[in-house]
Amino acid sequence: MTLSPKTRRAQAALAAVLLSSASGGAWAQEARNVILFLGDAGGLPTLNAGGILAHDAAQSLYIHTMPYVALSDTSSLNQWVTDSGAGMTAIMTGHKTNNAMVSAIPSGTGDAVVPVKSLLEYAEERGLSTGVMTNMKIWDATPAATFAHVGARKNKDEIFRQMLKPRFGDGVDILIGKGRADAAALFAAQQTTPEKAFDAAGYRYGEDPAIVRDGARVAVLRDSDYAPIPAVEATIAQLARNPKGYFLMVEWDMHTDDAKKGLAHVKEMDDMIRRVSQIAGKDTLILFTADHSFGLRMGGGKRGTPLLEQYDAEAAKPGMTNADNAVISVQDGHTGEEVVVAATGPGADKVHGFMPNTRLFDIMLSAFGWKRDN
Repeated sequence: MTLSPKTRRAQAALAAVLLSSASGGAWAQEARNVILFLGDAGGLPTLNAGGILAHDAAQSLYIHTMPYVALSDTSSLNQWVTDSGAGMTAIMTGHKTNNAMVSAIPSGTGDAVVPVKSLLEYAEERGLSTGVMTNMKIWDATPAATFAHVGARKNKDEIFRQMLKPRFGDGVDILIGKGRADAAALFAAQQTTPEKAFDAAGYRYGEDPAIVRDGARVAVLRDSDYAPIPAVEATIAQLARNPKGYFLMVEWDMHTDDAKKGLAHVKEMDDMIRRVSQIAGKDTLILFTADHSFGLRMGGGKRGTPLLEQYDAEAAKPGMTNADNAVISVQDGHTGEEVVVAATGPGADKVHGFMPNTRLFDIMLSAFGWKRDN
């Protein structure tokens, strides 16, 4: 029997209350693992439209059943509307920074910046396994904020350098993302190849995510999409071999400048979160959030007819633009409203109310039982 979204939400909330009552606090033990799912541009309007487009039902995503929810401010240090560099820096380091900076803050002197330690680096320093998975370029702002520190997010040469020469531990253990052609061009300019450069850093290098199953340190770079669920399953299976635990960040692009593509990515990430919640274990804190919202609005649509059909019918009208569509309209650009944080697992009970995005770093750090260095 298929349960309605309302029934599933009620069951999830009841389970959380019962567990909290039995243990003196929800999942009172520390987390062994933390998995952060980052929907890039996955604000509330995008989640709402993505769920209805996929399932023709309100609040129909797995994300909607996660028992702990908060709203997170996303403003950066110097702008009310953040970019992904500053947005992810706040989440990964607990520090607000200027737009375009990546896990670094202004020094106060010219263009100089000061690196700030990321949660992934805390994990590396303590011997945990780490992974970064994205359907964007591996050197892009969101994944880069987990392991690199630069004053300009476009500085891919320096981001690749820091990827292979980390400050803590041996660096990210499993890397999966796009940017294969970028890596080839960059290393060719250095009279070498990505294969040689990654091999020297201890990685097996390839473009098929299936190779993750064969080695503890793997870098998968490609220039095309890949099946997300097999990739995340293989990544978790590999990272979980470490008895100390792991930290995994999974970014999925939800920008809706191409509305259908971006909203399809909502379902892809939601399906991933559903699957991961089944395999990760009760000692794993699972978080979903976005780095920023986006200018999408659902302005129409009738129940009883698939929303996708209605959207396509509007889009087919002569002269129709993304911004004109009466069902789902898009003003192409980031927006500044709060985004949702949803959580389950050890430490998830700290996700509630309104919060700055920097608090997510403290929630993850606390779930591991660690304290800030600074």
